[in-house]
Amino acid sequence: MKKTLVLLAILTYTFACKNSEKSSAEEIDANSHTSIEQSPCEVLSDIEIKIALAIPANAETSKVKESTQYPVCYYKWESITFPYEVFNGRMADHPAEMSIVWAINVNKKLYQQSIAVYKDGETINNVGEMATWSQKMGQITFLKDGNLIHIKAETSANAASNKAKSLKVAKLFAEKL
Repeated sequence: MKKTLVLLAILTYTFACKNSEKSSAEEIDANSHTSIEQSPCEVLSDIEIKIALAIPANAETSKVKESTQYPVCYYKWESITFPYEVFNGRMADHPAEMSIVWAINVNKKLYQQSIAVYKDGETINNVGEMATWSQKMGQITFLKDGNLIHIKAETSANAASNKAKSLKVAKLFAEKL
């Protein structure tokens, strides 16, 4: 279910951006300082991420880079698990995971379209130019210098802890842009 929500967020964002590609050239923020070839996997080191997420340094990191419409990086730590409900009280172990989606040349209007699905959106200060947290989606989306970033960290069954860790990674990522 949680993976479905992440995919839904990515697809919603992709759909919103595709529909807005018809916008005039003036609406596209040309202040991006990144390269289209750059992957979100390369912005922060594995050790920076492990420290931010409180993952032991010796935990093996599985990292998958995807570059369909927008570069995405998926991290997984199979040795770090937490219980979650699968169905009707049946529990299973879920590995710690994090995903980062990175879109470049995004302006404020496109940012607003990307967070339109955040019916429970909470404004977050001190992360980029604009940042919104969605408890239901379990992710933060922020805009900085024409870069739109979605970060979702799930390292425990505690939603407040996951939020704090997602925000910590978002701040680190924003500093590197």
